[in-house]
Amino acid sequence: MSKTSEIDVVTIERKDDIAILWLNRPEVLNAISHAMKRALSDSILSLDRDNDIRSIVLAGRGRAFCAGADRNLLAQLETAPRAARIETLELGAKVTEVMLSSETPIVAAVQGYAVGGGLSFALAADIVLAAQGTVFFIPEVELGLPYMWGSTPMLAATIGMHRARDLTLNCDRFGAEDAEHWGLVRAVVPEADLMAEAEKIARRLAAMPRQSLTAQMRLNNRLALRYRKWLEDEITLFLDGEN
Repeated sequence: MSKTSEIDVVTIERKDDIAILWLNRPEVLNAISHAMKRALSDSILSLDRDNDIRSIVLAGRGRAFCAGADRNLLAQLETAPRAARIETLELGAKVTEVMLSSETPIVAAVQGYAVGGGLSFALAADIVLAAQGTVFFIPEVELGLPYMWGSTPMLAATIGMHRARDLTLNCDRFGAEDAEHWGLVRAVVPEADLMAEAEKIARRLAAMPRQSLTAQMRLNNRLALRYRKWLEDEITLFLDGEN
């Protein structure tokens, strides 16, 4: 049985014991606003506490998974006071922290574009599928920011230190096949099959014995402790470095 409820810029679609969490700003390629960050964090926390939900699929409505930070928000950030800048950066960090702490497995279904913070969401997921033709890139340095939310160490752990350095400094685009080859995505599938394949994996996870799945998620989450520690330092390092 499928049931959909609206949470403004994020929607939750329940299908029995799995939930599909949709980024829902298709008119701007699901660019990340403050409202989206808050809604995404709250939704993941709520689903993780829901005993009826055994796995989550994170996906984007429309032509893109997520095109990264809303450019209007970035423009405001340039002249915002320090307290507002810290709040903005902490809101993003909270999303990846919540994902890395979730005991409910998260499958990211990525299509179109996964840019900056959108790629961060994929890195923080447990399993990633990508549609053919998906474009990934990290434009933060070009936009006047470092790659934050714990994303730099997650990227390096996923694809290797030197490749991560290259991609974050040069802001080069790369495709789904490269992402698969480097270990960032589990598989590349036709776009028409993406959601069906993601739901298939989510249902397989949901069917696992609850106790052992939860125990394994807790062990997996301990691997992410270093990223959560990183979150404590990166905002200060960035803002203090501007002075």
